[in-house]
Amino acid sequence: MTGARVPLQAASAGIGPALLIVAAITLARLVFLGLDRFDLSGDEAQYWVWSLDPALGYYSKPPLVAWIIWASTLAFGDATFGVRMTSPLAHAATALLLFASGRRLYGPEIGLWSAIIYITLPAVFVSSLLISTDPFLLVIWAAALHFSIRLIESGEERWWIALGLAVGLGMLAKYAMAMFPVGLVLFFVLSPTERRRLSWRGPAFALALAFLCYLPNLIWNLEHGLVSYKHTADNANLAGALVRPFKGVEFLASQFGVFGPIPFALLLIALARPKLLIADWRTRLLASVLLPLGATMVVVAFLSRANANWSAPLYVSATVLVVAWAIERGRTWLLGLAVAIHLVAAGVAANYHDLARIVGVELGNRTDPFKRLIGWRALGAAAGNVIDRHPGAVLLMEDRMDLAAMIYWARPRAWAKWSPSGRIRDHWDLTANLDRMPDARFVLVTPNPRPDDILSRFDKVTQLGTAGGRVYRDLDRTHHLFLLEGFKGYGR
Repeated sequence: MTGARVPLQAASAGIGPALLIVAAITLARLVFLGLDRFDLSGDEAQYWVWSLDPALGYYSKPPLVAWIIWASTLAFGDATFGVRMTSPLAHAATALLLFASGRRLYGPEIGLWSAIIYITLPAVFVSSLLISTDPFLLVIWAAALHFSIRLIESGEERWWIALGLAVGLGMLAKYAMAMFPVGLVLFFVLSPTERRRLSWRGPAFALALAFLCYLPNLIWNLEHGLVSYKHTADNANLAGALVRPFKGVEFLASQFGVFGPIPFALLLIALARPKLLIADWRTRLLASVLLPLGATMVVVAFLSRANANWSAPLYVSATVLVVAWAIERGRTWLLGLAVAIHLVAAGVAANYHDLARIVGVELGNRTDPFKRLIGWRALGAAAGNVIDRHPGAVLLMEDRMDLAAMIYWARPRAWAKWSPSGRIRDHWDLTANLDRMPDARFVLVTPNPRPDDILSRFDKVTQLGTAGGRVYRDLDRTHHLFLLEGFKGYGR
């Protein structure tokens, strides 16, 4: 690869096809969301509950996802479409930012393919159908990448301002954003020519802006015992065995599904040739902003565990990198094949239940990848009807994800979590522990038909029947309901 910058005439071309393709795919995803085929899962429901009380922070995440859901449901209602619809829009914006970055670095062809590859990635398809923190982190990461490109090209300090704002806002989406400036520092360490153009004012101003943007969540954490940071550290779970090679291999294998088999293979090939990567400022930048987070994820995966989606920000710059790598080597056909594979996989996933029935596959706990997204609606409606028959009763559950799903689907007046340990392990322990409302009446909703450890802590227990039912032969959403009165304390 050469290090020449693309002429401005070429950098302003090709926006029409990119807009058309990204808009068409995004519209199809919005229509699919409008069909309302999947129930809101526990994670998604928890973010919705957060949005009911916009705050500067929450137990496990920074606040941006809750703020966005608050705005989207205000405009479109709190049905599943209103909760989820900003996810495909955020991914569309990311694709267009990658178009702009690829076009500016290499020209319109690589910009267009970057947008196409990204918007069709398997992980982006799945993420577009759910609400999570990832879409908003990725669009901000893509913006930060574009601002970095403009900064390196021009040296103008206004791009430091934009970059600082992006990093600060990204930290309000997910703490992984902190790895972006680490990658940018790595780029300048490896780039003496670009480094000599730096003055101290730009980076200092960017750092100050990022800190000011993030400051509200920092203050919230200081007021709440740093719970978000502690949760992030607990997620890494580095206190167990020193090395867990199978977990590491499993994580690496999962990336073929996240980034797609062909793009991930091309990325590994590109990273295996570091001399070629660092010879050109463009590939050096793209690789630098993905390497710190990528190396961290691999280490965490081999020492403990790393969820497949934790690597998602890597594939922002990686998309442009592998597209440029393939096209400059005359392998455009590989990109076309990758897109075809991605679209077929998306079509199969979108129609998975119908296709399974057509080919005679028995759906069940092991054969339905969407099992977390079914069965909650019916359970919540039935449980909600029971709770409504006992005015003033508070929903009580043991599991944090089940509680979140029931709050969304049952819509109780109030809710509480059974938490006898007294430890703060989730959002509900922090905000809705049972011992904060000892005089209330509760409707316990539990999958356990004989929760004696809970029932024994109340003066009066009335069985209220069951709600939900069996989804598959080996997946049962049946819950048992009890009216509980006279809480006697946890008996710690």
